[in-house]
Amino acid sequence: MLKFTTQFFLCLFLAVSFMNCGDDFLEVSEVETPTIENPIDTSSNAFETYLLAEMTRQQIPALSTLIFQGDQIKYQSTLGQSNKERDVALADDHLFLLASISKTITATALLQLYDQGLFDLDDAINDYLPFEVNVPNQSTPITFRMLLTHTSGINDGTALDDQYYENEDSPVTLRYFLENYLVPGGEFYNATQNFHDFQPGTQHEYSNEGSALIGLLVEEITKQDFSVYCQEHIFAPLNMTNSFWRLAEINQPMVTLYESGEAVTPYTFTDYPNGGLRSNAADLYKFLQMLLNEGRIGTTQILKESTVIEMLNPQISEVDNEVGLHFFVMNAANNLWGHDGEEQGITTIMAFNQATKAGAIILASESDLELEEILVKGYEEGLK
Repeated sequence: MLKFTTQFFLCLFLAVSFMNCGDDFLEVSEVETPTIENPIDTSSNAFETYLLAEMTRQQIPALSTLIFQGDQIKYQSTLGQSNKERDVALADDHLFLLASISKTITATALLQLYDQGLFDLDDAINDYLPFEVNVPNQSTPITFRMLLTHTSGINDGTALDDQYYENEDSPVTLRYFLENYLVPGGEFYNATQNFHDFQPGTQHEYSNEGSALIGLLVEEITKQDFSVYCQEHIFAPLNMTNSFWRLAEINQPMVTLYESGEAVTPYTFTDYPNGGLRSNAADLYKFLQMLLNEGRIGTTQILKESTVIEMLNPQISEVDNEVGLHFFVMNAANNLWGHDGEEQGITTIMAFNQATKAGAIILASESDLELEEILVKGYEEGLK
């Protein structure tokens, strides 16, 4: 695999700054790491120069980029500093907080259970929970499909603001928080803030708590901790050895996050299935490669082919024709399906075209960045 030296990137970055450039699961098999078959000439790499210029323009401390087409990685780089204060260069094994890209893993965990026939997508979730979730003044039950398409009517209230924890995993269990957030009389319940006022299934409103509830449904159906389930049924089979839901599981460097240039203390949040995964571009590529290969890698079956098709096709055309099952159209002109994410100190995006099998993954350690143009240019690079 083509790898560029840290010295090269730092020199080029300084130069750009100076110029001011604007069925059942099958047996698990070992997953091979793809390699670059047509290395890019580093002496005249316009795309790389573009990335460094964007880092300067948007003041991005660390940028990880991976471009692929099918089972070929066309370009991969780790640019900038994982920690500015300690002058630590970004490296392949450094972990980024993925923010809402995490939701694609959460959806996959739930849909594995769907593949096993443990529920139907249009089943009411209350039949599978230890408590009932109902949108106030609405009689329509919330279904699995509604959670997966953000049409459930569950809203993100201000109670979420108090569920962040620095340098430790949340001591509050997922079940306790969600039950007390969604059930009348609960410690965090607020009918006005925690729910929208529309009939479930009739409008699309992005819901972090709906995604967190997917994680709890996985726990209730499997009787297994959500993070443990993902490790056993997604990360281990795909050889995603750099993916972790819990801080306590991590013993390798994490990328320092920055908010307006200031370092952010590492944090977690109680409703972590909606955005708390830490991983790197190489692991995400293994996950996307599985989707591009009809749900399998080698003889490892993660999802049924029919389920992958459902994930990456419009599910609620009468409401929004760019919404799949926790996947979205990220760029209509190039038919790029994927997900993006943003949390304090981090901005992420990943997407691919199902026909060309080309796509890009971009992870950046600063808040509120503009990454769609980088995504599109990366996709175009993957077609070369």
